[in-house]
Amino acid sequence: MDYDIIKQDSFSKKGIFLCLLPIGIIGLLVRMYFEPATALTGDATNYFVYAVDTGLKGKLSDVYFLGNSGWSVLLSAFFSITKYDDPLFLMELQRSLSIFISVVTIIPVYFLCRRFFNQSYSLIGASLFLFQPHIIINSTLGITEPIFLFLGISSLTLFLSNNHKIVYASFAVAGLFTLIRYEGLLFFAMLSIMFFVKYRNEKKYFLRYPLVLAIFVLVLLPVAYSNFETYERDGFVSELVGNSQTSYKHFIEGKPEVGDPIYGDASSANMQNFLTVGITNTIFFFGVAVIPIFIFFVPIGIILVIKNKNNLKIDFKIVTVILISITMLIPAFYAYAKGVDDVRFLFMVFPLLVLISLYGINKLKMKNHHFIMVGITTAIVLTSFLYLDFKNEIDVDYENEVFLITKFIASKTSLINDNSADIDYRTAATIVTSWPNLPTPVRESHVERSLKLISPIGHNSLIEFVDLSKDKGLTHLAVDGRDHQPEFLRDVFYHDEKYPYLKIIYDSSELGMKYHVKIYEIDFVRMYEN
Repeated sequence: MDYDIIKQDSFSKKGIFLCLLPIGIIGLLVRMYFEPATALTGDATNYFVYAVDTGLKGKLSDVYFLGNSGWSVLLSAFFSITKYDDPLFLMELQRSLSIFISVVTIIPVYFLCRRFFNQSYSLIGASLFLFQPHIIINSTLGITEPIFLFLGISSLTLFLSNNHKIVYASFAVAGLFTLIRYEGLLFFAMLSIMFFVKYRNEKKYFLRYPLVLAIFVLVLLPVAYSNFETYERDGFVSELVGNSQTSYKHFIEGKPEVGDPIYGDASSANMQNFLTVGITNTIFFFGVAVIPIFIFFVPIGIILVIKNKNNLKIDFKIVTVILISITMLIPAFYAYAKGVDDVRFLFMVFPLLVLISLYGINKLKMKNHHFIMVGITTAIVLTSFLYLDFKNEIDVDYENEVFLITKFIASKTSLINDNSADIDYRTAATIVTSWPNLPTPVRESHVERSLKLISPIGHNSLIEFVDLSKDKGLTHLAVDGRDHQPEFLRDVFYHDEKYPYLKIIYDSSELGMKYHVKIYEIDFVRMYEN
């Protein structure tokens, strides 16, 4: 396939480094600008707890189970070289490492582009990937995608090499890729198929596949063995088999998935609904994924591919990239069919979108390509930054205040009223207030939140709500006076003098916070006296 309109190399290795370095620095600065200065949330806390437990014990955690433990194992190595006295510092370290890995991913992306295009266009390709807004935001969350992308793209790039030893190394990297997310097994399967295709005319390399398989298995073996010894599941094949069995039960046999909002009844638990939801959501999130940069470049590339279809020479390399991308769409489709609403499952398709974009830019046959390279890269950076700045709805000061308030509540009680104040970051608050003791695992990788919520909805008065909730452990109230809460709790916020049995122990306004929350301790003796 004739991708490269400029055959000669334009830069030395030093020149390439000097071009990638400022691109990487700008990518780092953009990520730091949009990095949320708050505690970890969601899945990041599960990886954090596993990493801390592993680092403290010096072995894989035997308390928490993670099917995708590779990221936590890497984190534990970095945690081990620092002190464990400040959980918030370790959380920030987790975020920083995630951001750094996301930035250095431009290296394998650049070399992947070099398999098809010259240096100038490959630098544009690295920029296209690095400044994707979805990847930028994801890199600041402290979760698995940055290292997953780095290893996946690295393995693919190495596999496309003509050096046999480097091809073998790609399977070792594929093993590390699978340690991060067990979907890597699908990646490995397709890579294996393409290995046979690549060496179909070389019998001696065809017979060396057992070596490739052994390299891959040996990377996974220590973690798989530890998981099987502790939990009787390896964390890789067992997860794929488990998901397959669940899918067969609900979508082939038609048995409802109790409590599931999509497949919770017999009329919806079927293959037709599964495929409909999966296709609809995949198309939707694919549309979201291409905004704002790919939505311009990818259509141009596709149009020019169609226009030049008679001149296209489809080779092994581009077929490999396409098939790997299709393979990595399988877990994305499954996630979207299950109702997961996150664009990150499409990230492994981004390298193909980058190559399609570069094909379009390439075929425009622009003169003075070095100047064009700088202009396009600058446009990519500005578009990404402006888009993120426009879409950024996170009030960092507010989020920090919410965390501090939640942390205070978690230090005083294990149960608080819901629907009356923003009480987020409960997992992180649990970790911080209980430190160095780690939360109890409740299911798989998820940990118990020591701070539970109880809803006041359905109660007609404060006395009724408190009286019926005290046996469940309610000892405190948190209110912010906004309209979203029951009227009797709003009344507490504005007229707490009417409730002598409520002792105010926290007023965020007195601490200079903009988010005004009051926290009261309930005096049950005085309440019943009245």
